[in-house]
Amino acid sequence: MPAPALGPAAALPLERCPLCAVEFDASGQGCRPSCPMATGCHVVCCPSCGYSFPQENAGLAGRLKRFLEQRRRASAEKGSVT
Repeated sequence: MPAPALGPAAALPLERCPLCAVEFDASGQGCRPSCPMATGCHVVCCPSCGYSFPQENAGLAGRLKRFLEQRRRASAEKGSVT
């Protein structure tokens, strides 16, 4: 039997728990859905150990990380062109 085709969600990067190093898909791993701040919250819970941590690529931290990576790449390209 052929393997099922994976949709676009399969291209999403996996989160890695900083405590136990387990990689998992963070979709649907919100920690406390009953929390009044749950809408738009980027905190996820590791399904293995239960540790709560913010998603690395979401929110202000994610935007800052992408900005710094773009600048680093641009300066590396500029330095290699002579």
